[in-house]
Amino acid sequence: MTMQTLARRHYKKPGELELIYTQQANLDGFDDRQELEMVMGHFRFGYHRFSSREPRYFAFLREPISHVISHYQYTFDRPEKFEFLPDVNNLLEFARCPYGYNLQTRFISGIENIEGREKEVLQKAKENLLRHVEVLGLTERFDESLLMMRQPLNWNLVYYQKRNEGKARKKFKPSEAELDELRSIIRYDIELYEFGKQLFENQVDKHPALKEKVRQFQTVNYWFWKLNPTYTRLKVALGLAKS
Repeated sequence: MTMQTLARRHYKKPGELELIYTQQANLDGFDDRQELEMVMGHFRFGYHRFSSREPRYFAFLREPISHVISHYQYTFDRPEKFEFLPDVNNLLEFARCPYGYNLQTRFISGIENIEGREKEVLQKAKENLLRHVEVLGLTERFDESLLMMRQPLNWNLVYYQKRNEGKARKKFKPSEAELDELRSIIRYDIELYEFGKQLFENQVDKHPALKEKVRQFQTVNYWFWKLNPTYTRLKVALGLAKS
């Protein structure tokens, strides 16, 4: 949601931004209109097949255990958003169903049905990260990821307030036995994430000033949003913005 807010800020004109967050939208694709600048959301590698233009991929990986727990909780809270959701009764069943089973491996590989060929698909996902993802971000290291993406995306104003952070983890906590079984079920996502972390570190090594830039950014970002409500009220009072 934070990245979506930033994208909306930079692509304001009609038709510049396409948001894809449902399974039906994944199936339907998007209109390759001339004004389109970014397609953003949850979709598998290969989604560029709906466009004649050369694609540029940017992706985020998330620590797999926290990812599947959060996804399960979100799905459980909002089943109306998941039109193809099978009947599941607990986290482990969800992790084995099509909505939860090694989802990041499937999305990055671009292959939906991976059962029986997980190792092959995992290798494909690794190859896609290496060859096709211009900048790989990690959710757990969001600010570093954002600053590395900023220049190639040509985004200028990237100050943000956190959106939709950690709500599922606060609601649901699996037992140690469930966690052990969960690690076994999504072991391919776990391996992909470890691979992605090494790629991420390789990217960081190419930005020797990144640590200091992140420190400066976090300081400015804090004060930007600390002062922003006052700034907005002043604009309204001066007639420069609508209340």
